[in-house]
Amino acid sequence: MLVFRKFEKLFDLLGEIAAFLTIALIATLFLNVKYSFIPADTLSILETIREYAILGTLIIVGLEFSCKKGLIVFALYGALAAVAIIYSFPALF
Repeated sequence: MLVFRKFEKLFDLLGEIAAFLTIALIATLFLNVKYSFIPADTLSILETIREYAILGTLIIVGLEFSCKKGLIVFALYGALAAVAIIYSFPALF
């Protein structure tokens, strides 16, 4: 389908950017373990961002994959991603 091809290109671009930024954040946090250059309050924020960045990157890449497979797989994956996002907020449940 033509609509999914446009989404596939969008998710591809977003996935590449998200993957680069996520890996840069993870590398920075690993370097901080060795050299301790990030203040403690900022570090806790960056660790929370890391968790959601990993989830976001996986969801974007999965959406890119599911665009290639058709509407049913796309809808199923979207529902699974929604469940993962909803249950990632511990204050809600």
